Amino acid sequence: MADAASTRPQKVLLDVRGLRVAYGKAEVVRDVSFDVRAGEFVVVLGRNGAGKSTILHAISGLIPKRAGSVTFEGRDLSSATPRETVRAGIVQVLEGHRVFQTLSVEDNLLIGTYAKAPRGDRTKLERIYALFPEMAERRTQMASRLSGGQQQILAVAQGVIGDPRLLVLDEPSGGLAPIVVDRILDVAAKLCADGLAILLVEQLVDKALRHAHWGYLVETGRIAASAASADLRDGELVRRVYLGGHAA
Repeated sequence: MADAASTRPQKVLLDVRGLRVAYGKAEVVRDVSFDVRAGEFVVVLGRNGAGKSTILHAISGLIPKRAGSVTFEGRDLSSATPRETVRAGIVQVLEGHRVFQTLSVEDNLLIGTYAKAPRGDRTKLERIYALFPEMAERRTQMASRLSGGQQQILAVAQGVIGDPRLLVLDEPSGGLAPIVVDRILDVAAKLCADGLAILLVEQLVDKALRHAHWGYLVETGRIAASAASADLRDGELVRRVYLGGHAA
């Protein structure tokens, strides 16, 4: 578990400024600005429909932006494609344990290396199997034969094997047993302790804040508040946002 501190690392890894995203005429993300620091575990919280996943998709280049900038390690990624974003060092694990059902566990993992090695990089497998031994045991098994929790762990492993500088996790707990959620968040915390920055969107507030260093609260497409995770756990900001009040 992360012991959140009130002071953040100095080096800004991801810097998002003035982000606006619309679906048709409906603007769902409004002037969002936030950052993730090097080696930091950051959680984005908010009610369903607040715009959390939309923010992640815009950062990863999966959906167009109406306005705003995305800078990563000093590089402007505001107009980057998803492939360019991955090559820059940002890997997003999408909600819903999306893996290639007709491929084996190992082939799914190798796909995670394609952005940097078009034919796959088998040298990355040993580290991933050490980190995710449950995947090592099932390396030849078809992904379709895994449980939902195992598929989500595979999706996370597929993201990690690409050696990102920032791993983006979108609602990894969706529909999963608590023990699987804890497993995923524990691995994320370990990776963060080893220097990987984590950006997490999650509905399980208490679990997320126990692992994170810093948190942002999103309300109707805007950043309503930000604070160290310990302050968010002990204060009333989260309760106000989730119960429909306004964070001060």
